[in-house]
Amino acid sequence: MSNSSPNHLVASPAEKKKLRAARIKVGEVHLHSVKELQDILNASRIRAMELFALSEFQSLPSIGVRFAHDLITMGYYSLGDLKGKDGAKLTDKFERQSGVWIDPCVEDQFRLIVHYANNPGVHKDWWEFTPVRKAFREKFGYPSSRPKDPWFEQPKYQTASNIQASNEETKKDLHKKLKLAIQFMKKNFSNKITLKHLANVSHLSQYHFIRCFKSAYEQTPFQYLTHIRLKHASKLLRETKLTVGEVTLRSGFENESSFIRLFKRAFKRTPGKLKNSLLN
Repeated sequence: MSNSSPNHLVASPAEKKKLRAARIKVGEVHLHSVKELQDILNASRIRAMELFALSEFQSLPSIGVRFAHDLITMGYYSLGDLKGKDGAKLTDKFERQSGVWIDPCVEDQFRLIVHYANNPGVHKDWWEFTPVRKAFREKFGYPSSRPKDPWFEQPKYQTASNIQASNEETKKDLHKKLKLAIQFMKKNFSNKITLKHLANVSHLSQYHFIRCFKSAYEQTPFQYLTHIRLKHASKLLRETKLTVGEVTLRSGFENESSFIRLFKRAFKRTPGKLKNSLLN
């Protein structure tokens, strides 16, 4: 599933410079029309549409840059294009296009984004569509034409192949070492974790660890750790009666204000608002 990350706009340095000159923030590109973006960037219509789509799709909770790109490859450039669509049919179409079956959580994202296209302003999170997806697939199953191979065998998900190393054996060895760091994060996320801890667990220098991790996972170690913590925090908020302060500590965040800021960036609402919505 796409990670819970801040809006990531894949723009060239020249495009970013023009956006800054026009005082347009990365997360607000979709608040401007495609024609306006064309004029500001001196870009083609299709390029302006791509940047608009990347911004608008990622303005929704839990929609990351990878899923936003996937939607574009399917020919969708705005929420308006997805209005009236069916999340299950979009999933089936994406699997046929990809040639593999995908992580079931991605179907929850398709259902989420269709919901927002049809119901602007009505807030929901991807996990609210999981029971609906499970019930639907239990009743109707998948089409007979569904690909047989799993998504995680695709090259883009083979993290070891992304590591910059001279030969395959070295890549495999480095990948195993990075996995040790990830296991450490998942086991100890509620505690304070430093870069030194992670590098030591991986048996790598801090510089080499960061470099290898970023090439393999397309994010820094602490971005990855924050994602783990936020995922755990959202689970606690949904399934327990813990206060936001208690969730902050149990999820490994140093202070409540930092936790609230990161949570809101990822899920587009504060932890308190999420908790209140579950009580109503």
